[in-house]
Amino acid sequence: MVLKVGFIGAGGMARNHMKRISTMPNVEISAICDVAIEKAREAGRTYHASVYSDFHDMIDKEDLDAVWIAIPPFAHSDEVEYAAERGVHCFIEKPIALTLEKAREMERAAKKYKIKTMVGYHWRQSQPIRRGKDLLAREGGPIGLVAGFWWGGIAGGPDHWWRRRELSGGQVLEQTTHIFDLCRFLAGEVKRVYAEFATILNADEPNFTVEDVSVVTLRFRSGAVGFVTGTSGAKPNGGFVGLRLFARNLQLNIDGTDRICVFKDRERLEFTSIGDPVYDEDKKFLDAISMDLPTETPISEGVKSLEISIAAIKSAEAGRTIELPLPVS
Repeated sequence: MVLKVGFIGAGGMARNHMKRISTMPNVEISAICDVAIEKAREAGRTYHASVYSDFHDMIDKEDLDAVWIAIPPFAHSDEVEYAAERGVHCFIEKPIALTLEKAREMERAAKKYKIKTMVGYHWRQSQPIRRGKDLLAREGGPIGLVAGFWWGGIAGGPDHWWRRRELSGGQVLEQTTHIFDLCRFLAGEVKRVYAEFATILNADEPNFTVEDVSVVTLRFRSGAVGFVTGTSGAKPNGGFVGLRLFARNLQLNIDGTDRICVFKDRERLEFTSIGDPVYDEDKKFLDAISMDLPTETPISEGVKSLEISIAAIKSAEAGRTIELPLPVS
């Protein structure tokens, strides 16, 4: 059985997925859609795929088993709902929406039409992180502290959508969501959030309306406490993206997706990998379709991780603690 897949979006992240999927057996990139039609045409020539500028037309005209939705947060409309109604499974990149209301609409559609979904939180597929999670579950004991970091630079040039809050949602929603999801993956659900944001380091940058420094404190349902810091003001070669976790019997130091150190009382373990988490998530999603298996990171997980970002934004705006889960509107 050959699975036929389509792409909604033909930008950088979509190309990353295309490159990997094109190497897999029994799968065909059949159609590519982008509102910037030249991007779609370029990718279409590479993968011998049909080209569209409207995803509704693509889904109606092509016999697709699945679509990869890899577009900026502001561009989301009814991709999941339209595909779900027609029985097309959906892989969707993070963050899945700018608002929790929109994310929950997607979740309801996927549930109603019983399609398989997967969200692109590829850190969960890191082999070293998964080994650390297994050790934590077997030997770690109670978790006390989780510390997360997303210290990077500004994405794109002066006109890039990432710089504008109404388009990207800000760094905490668009990038730091990976760390929030990793916190949930390792330490469980969050009970409440308190956040402070500011725009200081890049305040004179043109079209820059998002926070450039942030601190989000987390209280987990287990009783553990945590914090996640973010900035787009890191200097070249000075950035860091990772997590530290302290449990009773061990400590996890996660440095990106390819390296983790586990510290015990008198022992230090180091796990590294040359694996490809994006390849692994794509392959697992396709396997789930062909073998009728559940997916590891369904859209319901994307909703929960988005909810932390939304709660942090609400907290920073209101200057108070926000309890989770957020009300359903």
